[in-house]
Amino acid sequence: MVQVKVRNIGIDSLTGAPILMLADVNNEDDIYPIWIGVSEAEGIILKQSGVETPRPLTYDLMKNIIEELGADVKHVAIIDKQDNAYIAEIVLDKNGEEIVIDSRPSDAINLALRFDAPIFLDENIVKKVNLQEIKEELKKQEEETTNKQEEENIQTVEDLDREVGEIEREPEADEELEQFRKMLENIKPEDFALKTEKKKKGEDK
Repeated sequence: MVQVKVRNIGIDSLTGAPILMLADVNNEDDIYPIWIGVSEAEGIILKQSGVETPRPLTYDLMKNIIEELGADVKHVAIIDKQDNAYIAEIVLDKNGEEIVIDSRPSDAINLALRFDAPIFLDENIVKKVNLQEIKEELKKQEEETTNKQEEENIQTVEDLDREVGEIEREPEADEELEQFRKMLENIKPEDFALKTEKKKKGEDK
């Protein structure tokens, strides 16, 4: 078990669902994300922001009931995962007696915040992500993307050099064409007649 605290609440970019970010109290770079419902997220946000409502909302009402029964929340814990759902428990202390209540993680954490009680989780149950590792991975991906773009730019320069070389060869072809045109301009009709006459004399022989 590791003790965690509520770091913040994010939003899943794919589903739009709230994600509760729980940070290890001994290493805040270790984050344990849990997907929760909108109303449960609102309860956490209201408590974290210090907003007071005119009448007690659900979790405030639960707190009042527990206190009126002479109990206190000793701690809450996320202890299991079944059918892709996390299982939590709320541990109450009533006159030295522990009372364990089955709960959803979001409900347990909402109550823990209102009683200022510690929050624990089994690190083998909830998948951990490390912010530092994520930052390093993002930096690595960014560097790889930059290197790839540079390689593409180099290839593009090579293509341009090749195209420039082809363009540079085009004037030579234009020069040959121009010389051919000048040659045609210098040829007179008499030259064709003379060549034709010489050819005929050769055939007569």
